[in-house]
Amino acid sequence: MLLRFLILTMTWSLLTGSLCAQTRTLRISYAGTSGYNAPLWVTQEGDLFKKYGFNADLIMISGGTLNLQALLANELQFANLSGTLPVLAALRGADLTIIATSYGYMPYSFVVHKDIRSAGDLKGKRIAVSRLGGITELAARLAFEKLGLGPNDMTFLQGGPDAQRIMALRSGQVAATVFAPPVLFEVNSLGLKVLADLGSLGIKYPASVIVAKRSYLAQNRPQAKRFLMSFVEGLALYKQKTDFSVRVTQKYTKMNDPEQLSRTHHYYAANTALVPLTDSISVYNAAPEIKAGGRRAEEFYDNALVQELIDEGFIEKVAKGSR
Repeated sequence: MLLRFLILTMTWSLLTGSLCAQTRTLRISYAGTSGYNAPLWVTQEGDLFKKYGFNADLIMISGGTLNLQALLANELQFANLSGTLPVLAALRGADLTIIATSYGYMPYSFVVHKDIRSAGDLKGKRIAVSRLGGITELAARLAFEKLGLGPNDMTFLQGGPDAQRIMALRSGQVAATVFAPPVLFEVNSLGLKVLADLGSLGIKYPASVIVAKRSYLAQNRPQAKRFLMSFVEGLALYKQKTDFSVRVTQKYTKMNDPEQLSRTHHYYAANTALVPLTDSISVYNAAPEIKAGGRRAEEFYDNALVQELIDEGFIEKVAKGSR
């Protein structure tokens, strides 16, 4: 009887240990409510993390710097944000790499106060970006080039989230800022004007990337691969199931205008990647300091796990299954 009891106890321990190993909690952040974050939200709401053995906590942390600090402090396993800050942090020695890029274009527009009639009216004025050094500052500088302005023609201010910058722009505290959909479609209805649409230029930029610590990947490669399997299936769900994706976007953005939500989905779905490989050109665009320092873009991203999913036929199977 004792032997039988010990065998049963050991068997139960092995079974429960296996289940615990299969079901892990992931803490994943995203940096705002711009529509290029929607595939991550869809992955969560479609229970795809659970499908691959995870309980996922999605956490919004405004601004890329705070996301990276939390990631480096092991408070997160993955962060979904824009590519400039993680690349620059890695350039300075941070233990970070990009493992997937789901949206590889610059989706921002340069929006101005109603009294601004031309680019010349902006000289000497103030522009608000969400955080200095982030994607919104880079977008503004790219817009400057298109509009014939120099980097010193305006004063940059750190203006915080979209809602705060809308208020600052409408009140005249600043003369310009940049927005991505869905907020871009909302500000159009407020009488604010778009002077430059970077999305229409097809500028490659890692607008939405998954970042992890290299040391985490080395120690937890199977879990990282299953995370990417979840996310890849979420990308397919986002592109193929419009009604569901729009409902999820509404939940996370708190927007209620059906037309704006539909336009937002159409805008992003058109260029969201089913195969989220990272591209060296977009990384160079995100951080020109790389090339200036004689470094290679490939040092700052790792396509190995996505490539495994391609080679194993997983991504093709998921893409076909979502049609």
